Amino acid sequence: MKTVQPRAIAYVATQLHFAFSSCSSWMIVDEDFNHEEFYHNIVDYFELPSSPQKVDELNDLLMWWNQRIFGRENTAHYRPQPVDSLSVSLSRRA
Repeated sequence: MKTVQPRAIAYVATQLHFAFSSCSSWMIVDEDFNHEEFYHNIVDYFELPSSPQKVDELNDLLMWWNQRIFGRENTAHYRPQPVDSLSVSLSRRA
């Protein structure tokens, strides 16, 4: 991993939600919470921006994440990796 990607953020958020829940084993839907829908909502937020202004805001947010994870000196600007080359892209909804 060379940059923080939207799908990685969605994956970690989904795992954290499960970890903080009261469920003792992983389920896509536990009680009334759908982890798969949650994951895809986060991915869609990043990958389907509603306006050019939102694209700039999302790039700023991803830059912030990259600077926090990889350090300011290692992050000149955000360069997304192609989605089709990431293994998690195989789980993307059709």
